[in-house]
Amino acid sequence: MLIDFHAHVFLDKLAAGAVSSLAQKAHLTPFADGTVAGTRALMRSQGVDRFVALNIAVSPRTQTNVNNFAISLLEEPSIIPFGSVHPASPDALAELTRLKEAGIRGVKFHNEYQNFYADDETAFPVYEKCEEEGLIMLFHGGADRGFEPPVKANPSRLRRVALRFPQAKIVAAHLGGQAMEEEAADELADTGVFVDTSFASLCLYPEKGEKIIRAFGEDRVLFGTDCPWDTPESTFAWLGKMNFSDEALQKIYWRNALRLLGEK
Repeated sequence: MLIDFHAHVFLDKLAAGAVSSLAQKAHLTPFADGTVAGTRALMRSQGVDRFVALNIAVSPRTQTNVNNFAISLLEEPSIIPFGSVHPASPDALAELTRLKEAGIRGVKFHNEYQNFYADDETAFPVYEKCEEEGLIMLFHGGADRGFEPPVKANPSRLRRVALRFPQAKIVAAHLGGQAMEEEAADELADTGVFVDTSFASLCLYPEKGEKIIRAFGEDRVLFGTDCPWDTPESTFAWLGKMNFSDEALQKIYWRNALRLLGEK
């Protein structure tokens, strides 16, 4: 089995524009068209059985529509949709309840696009609610090619969140910090934070990737691609160049994901 814990899809009518805009902003080349059908086909052709579809409420105004789309994806058996809330929304806590009751199991935060620092205390009521409800919080970790510093979700800020909410289920994407992987290992390896491998195959030599993964331990690493910006095939090949046992790779490929999702 293979579970991709980090992918992005969009409404069909928005997908082309969204992918084009994001590609231009971050100087990236997409490998999929961003539609549900197109992404599902790519995943299936490259051996992925299920994938987490991450959505982002870039502002309080978009929160409801973003989550309506996420909830609609629950009908797709191969998709595990995550919602999103914006801490500045007066309805953020109620929206988390709506997501939980609908069957959504996690929320995505992208602090650059949402324009708040990960450890800003105004967001703490949202984190507390996620902790109470058992909702996974997946943060874009580290830098983003489309934004200038300062980085709003760097490893030290994510560490403060993890220590403040020790029972929360937290995933720091991009091995804990895009372009900040060493710092992520230093700041987050001794916490309960999970990391995913999204976009790492395009940024890190396998030797360095293996070093970071070993710092976190095989039980807290999730296979992820950041599709449409990377592919399962590339990420799978990248991990295959590392010196992990078959048992360790099975944890990364799917067992850790199921455990975090509460399925096993």
